[in-house]
Amino acid sequence: MKKGGIPKFVIYALLIACCSIPLFFKIPIPNKPSEPSVDFYKTLSALKEGDVVLVGSDWTGSTRGESKGHMKAILRTLMRKKVKFVIWSTADPQAPRAALDVIAEVNAERVANKEEKYQRWTQWVSAGYYPNSDVAINSVAQDIKTAFGARRENDTTGVQQPLFKSPVMEKIKSVTDFDLVIDVTASKTTDFHVQFISAKNVPLMFAVTGVMGPETQVFYNSKQIKGFLSGLKGVFDMEQMMEKGVNVKDANGVAAVSSDRVPGEIAPLPGVSVGQGTKYYPTLHVALLLMIVMIGIGNYEMLAARKRQGGKA
Repeated sequence: MKKGGIPKFVIYALLIACCSIPLFFKIPIPNKPSEPSVDFYKTLSALKEGDVVLVGSDWTGSTRGESKGHMKAILRTLMRKKVKFVIWSTADPQAPRAALDVIAEVNAERVANKEEKYQRWTQWVSAGYYPNSDVAINSVAQDIKTAFGARRENDTTGVQQPLFKSPVMEKIKSVTDFDLVIDVTASKTTDFHVQFISAKNVPLMFAVTGVMGPETQVFYNSKQIKGFLSGLKGVFDMEQMMEKGVNVKDANGVAAVSSDRVPGEIAPLPGVSVGQGTKYYPTLHVALLLMIVMIGIGNYEMLAARKRQGGKA
């Protein structure tokens, strides 16, 4: 049989080119945010200055292409709206470090943009890492004072204090005192949040990897969560809404981002909004196009090989 097909090194070279070259160009991609993304942003936008949000950071570097973008968009929004937040992790011992690194990056953006640095202790605190996700999330749902009671943070003078003495946590007596609970995750912590947290009638939302999107849609359809971000599309949706608002019309009466799930308008957020979603989303399209082309070539080669075999017979 005649050997055909494209050499492997050519395929890998094309893949490298398709995944790297678009990163150097600003390529506009038409986009309509998904309904869960719009509801996610609408819920965040409804928060008021001084509200307190519990943010689960249950991801590590293995899903940074999606999860880091989710976390950045969420933290940028919370900080600009002057919402206090508590970070905690259950899924992986590396997760707290990933969250703290993102907070540092967003704070660096704020300083570069001549915004005030978001202060630990007075505006946000870390409750640390807890093994056994199901036990930890159930403990927070049942008695947060006991679950976080042993945690300490440095106050503004550098003295370690109980977490509940911080301005962030001083009014929190149960999980129902949070104005919103968010879990940025690459694991099954979503199941435990729905099982234990949603039963407390606390507004709950998720930011999940792309492969988790379909199962998370079930929680959204059943109204157990207010909204969710799924994969890189969710990052891109958030960045577009943060930059352009929702249903905000230009001089020609056209809205760059529109949705019938939002009555009226949601104004864009000032400051840095675009990031890896806007940067990576065009690259994803180019890579998917390459995959489709390669599948087509592969099918052609397979049919050609069968034809040659039949001719020899």
